[in-house]
Amino acid sequence: MKTGKFTQYANEAAQRKEHALAAGKNGMIPHDLWRRLIPIAMEYDRGNADMALLYSYLVANVNGQPDNDRYMSAFMSVERIANETRIGRNRVAKLADALEACGLLRTAFDYAGNKRDKLYYPQYYSALTDEEVHEGMAKWAQKHAR
Repeated sequence: MKTGKFTQYANEAAQRKEHALAAGKNGMIPHDLWRRLIPIAMEYDRGNADMALLYSYLVANVNGQPDNDRYMSAFMSVERIANETRIGRNRVAKLADALEACGLLRTAFDYAGNKRDKLYYPQYYSALTDEEVHEGMAKWAQKHAR
């Protein structure tokens, strides 16, 4: 039963959301990250809950400059990701692979001189079905078997 007693809070939240999105300085965190994708990923490894931390960190660091070759990618080093998120250095690639298996991330490498940078492209929502996520995570589990 709707009583309207929280209307003020809901309206304020909706206005702030619209303002933040219109300003172009915020990225979206998909609702099904916690509701659907992480629960599936955690069936394969309980530590996959940290996907949310890595995903939100990457979204917050996306390059928003359309005239740049790295537009819409986050491209910091594993060392920087580890230092700023406190995710273990050896877990960053594993969690990024899990995000890819769930359809929330694409990665590519940029070779500049003798240096190779990994580019992370958050996808902002997953178009995969539950069955496809399970298939991806099963392949992920094989790749990351200890």
